[in-house]
Amino acid sequence: MKYDVSSTKEGKTLLLVPSFSLSENVPPKNPAFFNPNAKWNRDISILAYKIQASSKNNRTFADSICGVGARGLRTAVEVPKIETIYLNDLNPIAIDLAKESAKLNQVQDKCNFDTNDVCKFLNFQERDFRKFDIVDLDPFGSPSPYVDCVLRSVSNRGLISITATDTAVLCGVYPNVCYRKYYGFPLRTEYSNEIGIRILVSFIALNASRFDLSIVPYFCHSNLHYLRVYLKVIFGNLLANSVSSKIGFLKHCQNCKHRKVEHLKEQNLVCEICGTKCNLAGPLWTDSLFDSEFVGAMLNELKNNGYYSSSPNDYNKLLKVVQTCDNELAYPSYFETDTIASMARKSSVSLERVVSTLSCNGFNVSKTIMNDKGFKTNASPKEIINLLYK
Repeated sequence: MKYDVSSTKEGKTLLLVPSFSLSENVPPKNPAFFNPNAKWNRDISILAYKIQASSKNNRTFADSICGVGARGLRTAVEVPKIETIYLNDLNPIAIDLAKESAKLNQVQDKCNFDTNDVCKFLNFQERDFRKFDIVDLDPFGSPSPYVDCVLRSVSNRGLISITATDTAVLCGVYPNVCYRKYYGFPLRTEYSNEIGIRILVSFIALNASRFDLSIVPYFCHSNLHYLRVYLKVIFGNLLANSVSSKIGFLKHCQNCKHRKVEHLKEQNLVCEICGTKCNLAGPLWTDSLFDSEFVGAMLNELKNNGYYSSSPNDYNKLLKVVQTCDNELAYPSYFETDTIASMARKSSVSLERVVSTLSCNGFNVSKTIMNDKGFKTNASPKEIINLLYK
């Protein structure tokens, strides 16, 4: 090889990667891409795939843009119930490294490698007659050009995991670009990342309904520069016909922070509380982003069987996130302690105090995995401020 290669370990898996990928702040794409900062992202994937693979019909996994193969190889090593792994990347150098890593981990017999365009790789007519049970899509930038191909390639009740790294688009910096790519308008608020995830899920759900498919969000999260969703795909038009009941708009007042879900795009955008003209986000997914049974299984896996992570801190972080998610309310927006403090012109209080105060006063309240300072509640902004700063 004409470039330096180093080995690094993630979980139980040994990976061969370009040496400078481990030292550069922004890992370059050439000669092959590997992002060590995405380890926690991959930790969550392995946990989710373990739960999905516990059902008897999930035995194949496809990593459609695999880079040096980190996610696919970890799946091969750490999720033994998945019998066959398919890894694809247009960069032949990346695939060569993935092949060598497969040999090091003694999983080469269950791994298949390809250097193809994403959609050609995912097209089962080009491959064989069998669809994939789990499909991962982690592109540079927007996943929107590939979503149709992912949906066509997954088996009934299979799992798709999709990453969007164009967070500036989905979180409100470029609203016109967001509408062009995802058919939804975002907002710049303290909960922009959740709006972005809900626009992404809505986009996938609407595309799925065109093929008589429906989706069920299992787990979603936001971290660093990306948004990521895990969705079950179900064949049949019965559930697909009900997609409209789960997609709507979110009316948000920038003045008093009042927000309200609407299932039809209203012409009257005046805030019911303060009379200010509101902003409108959407169309977006208004139903739950988490499946309680799936999240509960993730939590049980962590508590009962441990988790193979190279860092105890990463395990504890993952456990905390899943525990938070297990109790998170399904409201489609959250408040942030610093924003509430700014509105009250007071110093910010701890999240624990917020949760305790609202709960003791009869309101529904929970933390959220979307923001370390975020909380979800049925209390209004005015009620929150009065209780915290009375």
